[in-house]
Amino acid sequence: MERRDALKNLGLSIGGITMSSTVVGLLQSCSGKSNLSWNPEIFDSQEAELITKTLEVILPKTDDIPGATELNLTQFIDGYIKHVSGSEEQKSIKKLAEKYLSTTKATLGKKNVSDMTLDDIDSRLAYYLKADKSQIDQWSNEDSDDASNYNFLNSLRSRGVSAFKMSEYIGEKVLAYSPIPGQQIGCVDLNEATGGKAWSI
Repeated sequence: MERRDALKNLGLSIGGITMSSTVVGLLQSCSGKSNLSWNPEIFDSQEAELITKTLEVILPKTDDIPGATELNLTQFIDGYIKHVSGSEEQKSIKKLAEKYLSTTKATLGKKNVSDMTLDDIDSRLAYYLKADKSQIDQWSNEDSDDASNYNFLNSLRSRGVSAFKMSEYIGEKVLAYSPIPGQQIGCVDLNEATGGKAWSI
């Protein structure tokens, strides 16, 4: 067997170990156009709508890159939690989502998520994710609504960015992509190698 074929097969086998069939299925189901018939499995419809708006503020659409809504990141995160996370983690995330929804409605004085604007959501994100270190340290050591919301939004941001980078469109059209890894060049300038783009997974 040629060295290139051996490396290709090794890479595919490692990928098969790290990316379970469930995750691959989720990635395929969430890529492409929005799925209007999607029903959340973990979140209720109001929570899913609020999470979608929150992710859209974190990862907005630009002129040349789709945003969180177009990439169906909420659908991916909901499916990932349902099919990959353990039952205790599912319960914990669900409880945090419920708290984020109820406190956001109360703070904004709005009964429905559909009445909330992206500016409303941005103000909530700024309060938690732009807080100073002393405030974050305080939330880390207490059991309060603010601590709960901070933990949820911090986790949601992390999950959203990971899902964004794993999406098919971003992986193939935005990041540097090679379906079959080839030569190893060694120390080379990133701009020379990929035009300044990070490599896709």
